[in-house]
Amino acid sequence: MYELATKIKTRLEKLDTDIELSYEKIFDILCQEYHLNSSYLEQALSCKCPFALIGFINELELPEISDCSDIIKTLNTHS
Repeated sequence: MYELATKIKTRLEKLDTDIELSYEKIFDILCQEYHLNSSYLEQALSCKCPFALIGFINELELPEISDCSDIIKTLNTHS
């Protein structure tokens, strides 16, 4: 999980330099680019914050990921 969170953080830093993008839009972009289930994650986080997304992914244990199968797919395709 740490590797995925690190990749998302790196991409977040690049997107954050665009002053026209809100954090909600960055959250949507990250979810789309990494094939993450944005509806599930927004509900789990109660927000669309990219920083919360990184923290959430860092805290996940592998069995918990079964609830969000798109994250498993992402780990397999972005490793």
